Amino acid sequence: MKLNRSTVGLLGVAIALVAAVSIFETTKNTQPESGDTLYEFTEGDVTTFSIDREETPLAFAKADDTWQMTEPQDVPADPSSIAFLLNIITSDTITETITATADQLDNYGLGDPNAVVSMTVGEEEYTLAVGGEDFSGTSLYTMTVDESTDTESVDVYLMPNSLSTGLERPLEEWILQPEEEESAEEEPQAAPAPEEESAEEELQSTPDSEEEPSDSEEEAPDNSEADEQTEESSEDVSE
Repeated sequence: MKLNRSTVGLLGVAIALVAAVSIFETTKNTQPESGDTLYEFTEGDVTTFSIDREETPLAFAKADDTWQMTEPQDVPADPSSIAFLLNIITSDTITETITATADQLDNYGLGDPNAVVSMTVGEEEYTLAVGGEDFSGTSLYTMTVDESTDTESVDVYLMPNSLSTGLERPLEEWILQPEEEESAEEEPQAAPAPEEESAEEELQSTPDSEEEPSDSEEEAPDNSEADEQTEESSEDVSE
């Protein structure tokens, strides 16, 4: 049976559509979706990372589970500040995924990102670009740099706005403070001294109050004079 040209054309279009849908679904299933985390590794898996930002750029490296700042200073790093940032990147879930084109990135603040975080996990490098806020102000637009302009479409991920708190910390909050400063902050616990002094004053004042005669003692009648008069009257009677 021979098919006319229109039928063959429609069949070809149908096959092309099926193939396109199949490719789209396969690609979609490999990308993080809302409710997923952006990466499969955890905060503890990261061995080095850097933050390229408008304020002082930063770089850190971990050795024996201890973080060291390597740029702009070579000093011990504050582990709590690092854990806060990396936990958001690796643990917080994506609130929404938007498919955009490369020429639309400026709409999300990703054409010239506010910050770029580069992380090393094992031998792999991961880079996250952070753009502007969404209209609600509760989320930030982000994207993985490896798919920024290499493909016709780009996945833009909305992540919690707390990410900006971790990225915008001033330099001093990334540096581990010396133990001497920490102990100095703990010293002002000797403040309750006034209470002890008042307690001592109360104890010292107690004996004085005991030495003072009570009202009952002061008001007690002196019966000695009455006894003497009784004895004198009895002597007169006997005489």
